[in-house]
Amino acid sequence: MGRDTPTNNIPSVKEEQITTDEALKLYTNTLNFNVISRYDPSIKQLLCHTSHCVIYKYNDDSQEWIKTDYQGTLAMYVRDFKVPPPTKSTRTYTDLQDLFCYGLILLNRNSPECFSLGLLPNKVSKHFFPNGLSDSGISEMDVELNDNLIIVRNLLGDIYGLWVFNEDDRLKLFKSIEFCLNSDVKL
Repeated sequence: MGRDTPTNNIPSVKEEQITTDEALKLYTNTLNFNVISRYDPSIKQLLCHTSHCVIYKYNDDSQEWIKTDYQGTLAMYVRDFKVPPPTKSTRTYTDLQDLFCYGLILLNRNSPECFSLGLLPNKVSKHFFPNGLSDSGISEMDVELNDNLIIVRNLLGDIYGLWVFNEDDRLKLFKSIEFCLNSDVKL
């Protein structure tokens, strides 16, 4: 720079500071994303998570909720999905696995085995599985909030109860699952 160039008029770049809470949230999201990607390499984006969830399974025979051995951090995320070829007439469970647009995963504190549940918008499942998997008649997933449980029915007819400790997280997770099941995904 020459002597005539005023350096005191150069605008300074404003440094944005993040709070400790924001930094911790960013760190937690990054860590969760990296751990989930080991279990499901199709993860694209983390939508929400809660630090403590317990999974229950509904037993049709006894008509009771059975507490499973799954408890820990639960995360919901967007998946990179694959649409089966249009010429394929038979739809299989593998096709369903590839079609899941969203996923729920519980990183289990009790054992190395994690709980996962794929989520598929109902318009998509009705299109590809109009009579359900193996003609089960279940062509839609369902979610409802009942007391302290988020109740999810998958396309196999299994019913799970997600008990989320934090009430705000429970409501956010329920609304997120409901939105995903009712979304209009373009295939």
